[in-house]
Amino acid sequence: MIEGLQVFSPGGGWLAPLQEKVVLAPGDVLRVSVAVPYRGPEAEFTLYSAIGRRGLLAFNEILVGRAALACPDSPDSYVTVLGDVDIQIVGSDWLGLGGISPGTGYDLYVKIEERPNVFAEIDNVIDIAGAAGAPDLTGMAAMVMPLLMLGMVMPLVGGEETGAGLFG
Repeated sequence: MIEGLQVFSPGGGWLAPLQEKVVLAPGDVLRVSVAVPYRGPEAEFTLYSAIGRRGLLAFNEILVGRAALACPDSPDSYVTVLGDVDIQIVGSDWLGLGGISPGTGYDLYVKIEERPNVFAEIDNVIDIAGAAGAPDLTGMAAMVMPLLMLGMVMPLVGGEETGAGLFG
């Protein structure tokens, strides 16, 4: 089960209760703290966490983090093992590629890689703010790209004035 979310920013940090949304920005680090009941021999597992969106068939991971989770020898009774995994918040570029785009309603997923049936998911818990002072150029890129393509095609087609070109 997920015990808490802890958000560390370059300038400081705070603990956010699970009932509240966490607002992150590129450069922040989301620390996911978990408490897992464990019984068995001493072992080390991999704690895996992802920010993304729940799709129809699967969880679409955008940003991920991994950390070791050491479990003590406890053959007879369950012990609570605490662990943390950090996810670095990397913003997408101006075309919306790579990293995570500004938006609301991102979901959080955490699991033990070696034991996929041990997992937790929290829906609609993370909002990603845009980079401070960075303009959103995705709309501008959608307008400029067709113009650039026309600029490359027009010299090949030519015009009536010159009579030159592929078809003239």
